Formats: sequence, structure tokens, C-alpha cells
Amino acid sequence: MERAILLEVDEITAKKGRILKDFSLKATSEFNRLFEERNFCDKFTEFHKKVYSSVKKNTSFNAQIICDLERRVWRSKGKAKGITVKFNVPRNCKTFSTKYFDFIELGIYPRNRIAVPIKKNRNWQRYKSLLENGWTCKTYGLTPNLQIVAYLSKEDVTAHMRPNVLGVDVNSKCFAVTVLSPNGKVLHQDYFGKDIWIKRKHIFERKSELQSYADKGSEYAKKALRRLKRKEHNFVKNRVGEVVRDITDMALRYNADIAIENLHRFSPKGKRFNREVMHIPFYTFKKILEQRCFDKNIRLDTVDAWHTSKFCSHCGAVGKGHDSRNYALFRCKKCGVVVNSDRHASENVALKSLLERKHITNHKTFQISNRRVPVNGLVRPDDVGLRNVAVQHAYQPDGKLHP
Repeated sequence: MERAILLEVDEITAKKGRILKDFSLKATSEFNRLFEERNFCDKFTEFHKKVYSSVKKNTSFNAQIICDLERRVWRSKGKAKGITVKFNVPRNCKTFSTKYFDFIELGIYPRNRIAVPIKKNRNWQRYKSLLENGWTCKTYGLTPNLQIVAYLSKEDVTAHMRPNVLGVDVNSKCFAVTVLSPNGKVLHQDYFGKDIWIKRKHIFERKSELQSYADKGSEYAKKALRRLKRKEHNFVKNRVGEVVRDITDMALRYNADIAIENLHRFSPKGKRFNREVMHIPFYTFKKILEQRCFDKNIRLDTVDAWHTSKFCSHCGAVGKGHDSRNYALFRCKKCGVVVNSDRHASENVALKSLLERKHITNHKTFQISNRRVPVNGLVRPDDVGLRNVAVQHAYQPDGKLHP
């Protein structure tokens, strides 16, 4: 597991500021120059041999900084307006403390190091607590605005499996959760983050108003749009973090693992669908959830998103999912059950995670296809040649249907 923490720089002298700013500009300029040179090379070794001497001559950077620039240029998709230059410990960077200050010393040039004081704010306290809890920091970065980024890492330790599963369904307006016991009994259901959509809806409306003025050339509207974008980003990140905290606390309270869907891509389904669904902060939610689960020693299972909102958890039949008369409801045409669609989807996510556990045999039995064939495991459609199969998963006991 890896994470980065931004450490705010305390007041520095004007001379140090000029040196660091000049160094950052040179690194960005060299990055863009190397990007143009990359197009004429087929392999990284060829690229390294071609540009290393010229970079050393033009900038006098340390060898570690040059090699890091080359690797980042080779992986880059375009030029950059500013880059974060990385320094490795202990060769080009070290930390030390005095009576009143903590410093990070950066080796920007050979035999030329600059000690940067760090503010002892909440980020610094968080950084120190992570170091005390087994995290290590072997790399620091200097951002274009002359702040320090600490890159921390910790070896992954497999968390023990808990008996229950908490399934999370991420939709356009909230996070629905369901806690299931090993035999499929619902222990708890809840919603989180309803206010995120309400707040963002107001922001979208305000953006639409400001954009009309910005298109007419209003500088005030353009500045207001930038401020609103930052406000939206900060609000969403903070609230998603609070939602993740509540979800992980609930998982510990019910002694449950956490299961989410693999929503890495969406198929295009129209302008309105994309406007609503693509604004779901799923990536932010997933990254924060992974970190919090790692910190609290909770297993996080990512299940296949195949038909989680369309198959009935009661009988297993696959249908259209949402009720045609009320989109908030799920109605099964086979058994007639009517439930809330968000809670139903979160229950199916948890159910998939339960069924994928190899050691669980006494689980909730249900149908998986329109043929209503009872089985005690989940199968992929290409494994058995069936259409409209309800779910896919990674584990399959023997690859056969069990009538």
C-alpha cells in the first residue's frame, strides 16, 4: 500500500525560494525537452543512452533526479506545465530536527543541499503517526509551488476473513449498504451521503449560470467558475471521506468484510445518463476506502458488477431491474417481490461476495438464470453456454451446473 501526504513548507528565506523555484523551472523545462526526444527512440535503454549526457551537461542535476525524469518522461502522455521532482532517501534527501523546527534537506545539485522547514500542522502530525505505525518514507517530492510531498509505503498484510459481509452499492444519489450474515440473513441496511448529490446539484445549476456569462467573455464568471470547481472538489472529497469512515466503522461493529462493485467503466447510454452517472465520485470513494480498510485491517472484496441490479436475490430470476412505474423500486416478475432498488443492489453485492468464499457451503440458495435452475454456486455465461445468467465471479467449484 502506498500513499502521499502534502507537507506544508514554513517560511523560507528569499534566497532559498529563488534557488528552489529556479530548480523547479529547470526540471519542468528539461522534462518537456526530453519528451520531444523520446519520439525518436524505440526502447528506454536507447533513450537513456541518448539523453543522459545532455541532461547532465545542461542542468548538473544529481544522477538520481535525472534517471527519475527519464522514467517519467518515458511513461508520460504529453508535456507538463509543472512537475513534482522526487528525491530518494538517503542519497539525495534526509530529515533532521532542531529544538523548534523539523527540516527536510533536498539535494538539488551535487554538493548543494537546501534544508526546507516544515510546518507542524495536522498533515505533519498525520505523517508522524503513520511513521510510528510501521509506514516508511523513502521518497520526498518538491512540487511546482515549492511544497513537499512525502511518499509513504507499507507492506500489505492479508486481513483475516470476518463472518459477515457489508455490501456497498454506489449510485448517482447515495451509497446504499447492506450487512449479510453467512446464511444470507440481512442484519442491517442503511444509506450514506444523500447530501452529496443535493449539494452538487446546486453547484451544477450555478455552474450552468456562470458558464453562460463566461462564454460571453466575463472575467468575473471565469474566476467564479474556478473557485466553484475547487469548492466542489473539496466538498466531495471531505464528504466521501466521512462516508468511508462511517462505512468502515459499521463493518467493524458488525464484524463484516466490505464488498463493492467493479465499476471501472460505463457504457455510453445517452447524454442524461452520462451527466448523472459519470459524476459519481466512485474513483475517489474506492481509493479512500482501500486506504481506510488497510488501516483498520478490513478485507475489501471487489465483485463483478454483472446484473447486480437486475437479478432477484429472493428467487434468482433475471429481469429488467427497476420497476417501469417507479424507478426507485425493484419488482421481480417471477416471484413478485418488490423492494427498494438501491438496497436490493447492495444486498446482491454482499451476496456475491459471500458466494465466492470457498469455505462457505451453507449459503442462501437461489436461481441464476431465466431457466430457473437451482444451483449452489455462481457461474459465468461463457462457462455453461447460457444467456441472461445473473452473475459472474472468480471462483467456481467444479464448472458445472448442479440440478
